[in-house]
Amino acid sequence: MRESEGLDFVQAVEWLGERTRVPLEYEEVSPQAEERRVRRDRLFDLLESAAKFFERYLWEAPVAERVRVYLDERNLNVEACRAFRIGFSPGGNVLADKARERGYTSDELAAVGLINRRGNDYFGERLIFPLADARGRVRGFGARELPWVEYSISAKYVNSPEGELFSKAEIVYGLDRARAGVAKEDRTIVVEGYTDVIALHEEGLTTAVASMGTALTTQQLRELGRLTSRLVLCFDSDLAGQEATLRGMELAVSAGFDVKVVTLPAGQDPADAPEDFAERLEQP
Repeated sequence: MRESEGLDFVQAVEWLGERTRVPLEYEEVSPQAEERRVRRDRLFDLLESAAKFFERYLWEAPVAERVRVYLDERNLNVEACRAFRIGFSPGGNVLADKARERGYTSDELAAVGLINRRGNDYFGERLIFPLADARGRVRGFGARELPWVEYSISAKYVNSPEGELFSKAEIVYGLDRARAGVAKEDRTIVVEGYTDVIALHEEGLTTAVASMGTALTTQQLRELGRLTSRLVLCFDSDLAGQEATLRGMELAVSAGFDVKVVTLPAGQDPADAPEDFAERLEQP
């Protein structure tokens, strides 16, 4: 299991404990260390609860009907969206109030980036993508703007702020769902965005992951290197995507990876034509 999941011994024990719901006992060196562990567990629980809240809001709230139609128009079917736990943030202070009702403090909400300085929900009215580590633990969120909403901050994507549990440079989007396939095929497809990953998984290319919209980082390559030494890079065909491809390729090669680059027609990304990607993937 350690080899197929790409985990070290401690991670494997913790993973099994989570899967079997067997509580683990830790030998701590001080009360302060135990306090840090308890706080960390609470923060992970808070993020998991937030992910479930966003999911339920997307699929059950009447106000989210327009978002569900939007996903269908983007050819992201319900099964794929649920598999990747896509959600919807209504904004305001809906999530913050729910979390406080469950006993979480404003300090804890701020520590994981769920509220802003005014104490309101950090994410406005946006589509939500949980960002998990390789073990599937939610560490933060990516939030995409919706075409019909006016935003005070004009940014297509907003991520959780850097914090105790979240570092954008360390997250490989989709790796928790792809790692078994990656270990089996000994190859990872690295694309740029969340919807690219989801679209490729829908087409059966279940080793696809994303580099969080930027060139690959040393930390991301370390995570991928636990599973494979073969990478296929396919970033967007615009100038920024080409530059990210070159930087990622250089870093990956220097780290000892075998790298292949898949190019797409100008103006196209993997989510636009995922059905053609498998053919491109096998081209020399």
